[in-house]
Amino acid sequence: MANLLRVLPLLLGLLCSPMLASAQTTVNEMQEQLNTFKRNSDHLFAPQTTRRAEQYLGAAMLAAEQDKQVEVQAALARTAEKLAEAKHNAADFRKQHQHLLLLRRDAMKAVQTINSSSTTQELYDPAAQGYLNKANEAFTLALQTRERGDLNNTQAHASSAKKSYQQAMQASLPRLAELTESAVSKAASAGAKKYTPIIYQAAKDKLVELRTYVDGISGVLPTHPTEALELGREAKILAERVKTWRKHTGSHEKHVMKSRRFRLQLATELGITETENPLLSNVSERRVLLTIKRLQAEQAKERKQHKESIAALKAQHQQEIESRLLAQTDAFKETQQNQISGMKEAFRAKLERETFEKKRQNKILSMFNKNESNILINLDGSMLIRLGSLKFASSKSKIDTKYYDLLSRLKNALELYPERGIRIEGHTDNQGDVKPNQVLSLKRAEAVREYLIASGIEGTRLKALGYGEVRPIASNDFPQGRAMNRRIDIVINADK
Repeated sequence: MANLLRVLPLLLGLLCSPMLASAQTTVNEMQEQLNTFKRNSDHLFAPQTTRRAEQYLGAAMLAAEQDKQVEVQAALARTAEKLAEAKHNAADFRKQHQHLLLLRRDAMKAVQTINSSSTTQELYDPAAQGYLNKANEAFTLALQTRERGDLNNTQAHASSAKKSYQQAMQASLPRLAELTESAVSKAASAGAKKYTPIIYQAAKDKLVELRTYVDGISGVLPTHPTEALELGREAKILAERVKTWRKHTGSHEKHVMKSRRFRLQLATELGITETENPLLSNVSERRVLLTIKRLQAEQAKERKQHKESIAALKAQHQQEIESRLLAQTDAFKETQQNQISGMKEAFRAKLERETFEKKRQNKILSMFNKNESNILINLDGSMLIRLGSLKFASSKSKIDTKYYDLLSRLKNALELYPERGIRIEGHTDNQGDVKPNQVLSLKRAEAVREYLIASGIEGTRLKALGYGEVRPIASNDFPQGRAMNRRIDIVINADK
């Protein structure tokens, strides 16, 4: 019952009509939300959940093509749920493992830079790539266990990844320092100290930081270690360009016109073009920036209005759901009440049957003395009346008149169960041959059956069986045991 109450809102959501916006528009909006999430690379930190969101969105697209609006809304709801879960998982992973992510970025870039710059076997170190591969494997396991909620293993894999990234960095930095020294030296030879002093000095500062760690002077891993190499190369390139500009005096105008053409193209895209002639265009950078900010503000306003519109539609949709839920809940309560009433009635009837049966059993127990019979009530509802006091003369099947009172009470007991069949089972000890014993036991059972029929019990209810010596209840090695085995058992069958 509790499970039904929990799933009822979901069932109602599937039965409700779609929102006012068309299904295709809603699918497109969800697709854009998913694409936006994937563009900022956060999906890399929640790959499994993002994949599930894509699968649900695919189901929504298929349902939209088949014009199955209810299935569209159900699939979109699951898409939104998984997308929200992916965003939460990614943000939470970023927050908890920020240092690991920075270390991973630096290690990957350092190893990739070394590999791409390696022209000789001496510069290439396969150990660094090996450490990086091991670190990435541990990092992937950390992501997977985090999405499954296995936080203990997540921390263990994150620690393993951190150690391997550090080893990859340590294996890469000596070669990176060599490349950087060569790049800074080439920049100096190109006149970077004179023509690009700011970039050149920044390259030297980063090189000092790099070399200090490699030489063991500092134990702190440098951040952005590849920037030293990039700055050294940039200083060389710009120094050579500046020297070219100084040699060719007309080149200054070319660079100015190149900058103007770019700003003109940018202004055209932004809708603030004043002239189509790049020679006359002079759109200021300030004006471009102000226009961009204005457009951003307008876009933010539109997004806000869109969210408010969506919120209004959701509120309206929620009211419809609540109305339907209320009606369904009332119907469910009525059904539940009917079921409870039926269960109560069935329980009452069962209790009455059990009470009636108990009374019949107690009445039968009161009809016989303990030394006359043993009465056993089986789990299936059948009853065994063992007439231990009913005896026959040796090899005889005639009933002595002194047992008529006992059999009369047996007849009264059987009349308490007019709806059930009766088995009269005869048994002997093991004295004599098997076949004669079986015949004798059957005759004794038939004698009891004939007596009961004569006293008024319907014959179709009575069945006589002779088992002879094959079902003893005591040892035949002693007189007492053999006396117990010579018996008549009355079995009142279980109710059908």
